[in-house]
Amino acid sequence: MKKLLLKIRNYTEESLRRQLEFYLFVWVLLPMTLVTALLFLEAGDKMKEQALVHVRQRSLAIGQQIDKFVAGIVNVSDNFAYDEEIEEMIEADYRNRSLEKQKDIYNLQSYFTKTDPFNKNERISAIYTKDKAVFNLENPYWDKDEVEERMVSLGATDRSSLSMFRWHPLQDNFLSPQTEVPVRQKKVVVGVRRILHPFIGSWMYTQFFCVDEEKIFELYRESAAEMEGQMILLDENDGLISSSNESFVEAGKVPQELLDSIRNLDSGHPEIHFEDQKHIVEIMELEENNWRLVSMVPVSVATAPVNTLFKKIVAALAACVVICGFLLSWLSRRFLKPVEVLDASMKEVYDGNLEAYVKPELYNGEIQKMMVYYNAMLVQINHFIEEQIAGEKKKKELELEVLMGQINPHFLYNTLENIVWKSNEAGYPDIGRVAASLGRLYRLSIGNGEILVSLRQEVEHMMAYVAIQKNRYKERIKFDLTADMEQIRQYSIIKLTLQPIVENCFMYAIEGIDRMLKIRVDIQIRQDILVIRVADNGSGLTRQQLDRVRKQIENGRIQSDGKGEQNAPPAHFAENFARKRRRQGAGIGMYSVKERIAIYTGFQDSIKIQSRSNSGTIVTIRIPKLPFEDKNNQ
Repeated sequence: MKKLLLKIRNYTEESLRRQLEFYLFVWVLLPMTLVTALLFLEAGDKMKEQALVHVRQRSLAIGQQIDKFVAGIVNVSDNFAYDEEIEEMIEADYRNRSLEKQKDIYNLQSYFTKTDPFNKNERISAIYTKDKAVFNLENPYWDKDEVEERMVSLGATDRSSLSMFRWHPLQDNFLSPQTEVPVRQKKVVVGVRRILHPFIGSWMYTQFFCVDEEKIFELYRESAAEMEGQMILLDENDGLISSSNESFVEAGKVPQELLDSIRNLDSGHPEIHFEDQKHIVEIMELEENNWRLVSMVPVSVATAPVNTLFKKIVAALAACVVICGFLLSWLSRRFLKPVEVLDASMKEVYDGNLEAYVKPELYNGEIQKMMVYYNAMLVQINHFIEEQIAGEKKKKELELEVLMGQINPHFLYNTLENIVWKSNEAGYPDIGRVAASLGRLYRLSIGNGEILVSLRQEVEHMMAYVAIQKNRYKERIKFDLTADMEQIRQYSIIKLTLQPIVENCFMYAIEGIDRMLKIRVDIQIRQDILVIRVADNGSGLTRQQLDRVRKQIENGRIQSDGKGEQNAPPAHFAENFARKRRRQGAGIGMYSVKERIAIYTGFQDSIKIQSRSNSGTIVTIRIPKLPFEDKNNQ
């Protein structure tokens, strides 16, 4: 047998043609098995779909019952949250008065019975007060220290929960001593709610509801038996609330293997393996809380009728053997030749020839489409390589600019320090402050030649520039910065991103206005991006000017409409021309910022500008968040 298999393997590996002949031969011999399996799978899928619909309907009905049950407990909590009987009891001092305490507990139990004589709703199981007093309403004699410790561990004093109702997964009932009782009566689900004062919001006491697992199980016991499957109720942290599998209830948790399968469940193929069986699974989120109802039905139960159908189909498919024999030779000639052409071309590509295109016009049908896609793939690969080369070239050019800017600047620093000293000595401190700000600005812009700097350093660089301009414009300028300085220290940004944008406000926004220029910079850190918004109330841009600046930001070229200057009076031609050229330079500066962001982060379309004439301008920069510690890797 081994020798035969080896001969077949050697025969099929010699060429693709022989492989195709072998597979077609197998199809001729075994069509019955193939077609039968396909029909069997199709019928099985139909049965599974019907079973899933049935399970979903059952789960919906059960979920509504559980939601109603939980809502009833929450309603009881609301009704007694500020009850006078409870408030009177928790405010009393029971130190050295244990008998009076037990008597009041029995009176409170009687009070609950009067409000619910038919015992339709759950009752408060225990109360924990702000004075660390424990009122065990289930067993007044059982108030040991471990009961208080358990209450605190379940969140009796947890301020973060505010007054929300929180559920804890299945556990032993800590309000009563453990006795020989059925496991479903021994295990409880604990609901906890802190009651706050309605006016001052201070903590008054905490309610505890210990619900027997058996009560929840009774809500779906008949449905689980009818479906011949299992039902599991989980909380948002996959903690067990209830299950039709008593072994899960006794263990107080679901096996980790089953939990992993439920977490990784494919919604398009809701099946898992558990206990050597494949199960159909339906997961439903309950509306009242974050619980999940997991319903599991064995596939063998759902697809039992298909097994009989499988035997009936076998006889009807025997005729396929003869038909497939005639197809063997035709398929071999029809498809192998174009495949061999593609194979030869791929080998050329593997050897480095990216121009090894094929001629799809010689073929038709799917083979022609495959060749068209293959040629398109080669075109895209070549285009991608060209873009990568161009991008690396741009990146190297920018790095070269940075390296060229790293000429030792100490002589300039020393000169500026001399100016500061001389100006202070001569009694001109304003000149000293401007020179100091200029030195700070220059030092931050040069840095250590890094492309990426911390966002906080970039903000300091911008503020040094603002200090220079405020010294010039005095009270005509008001500048506001909104940012969390400690938080922005954690992120990186490309150097010289903020200063060019703010510089535009000083250069253009202040022209022709008779009011104080207000500039506001707002830095926000969102999920995956940094959003920087620079706004001013300056002269703004007309519609034509805004369109021109946006085009400059997009392609970097100064757009000239060729109008305006030739019709202007000669005396004002130079002034108008200079003002227009300065305003055109605004788009060029923002284009440079946008290009550097695109090259170093891959983030396109990072700058947006909005403006209205005589109202102001808003520039928004969006860039990916780059952690400061990873800036060198980035």
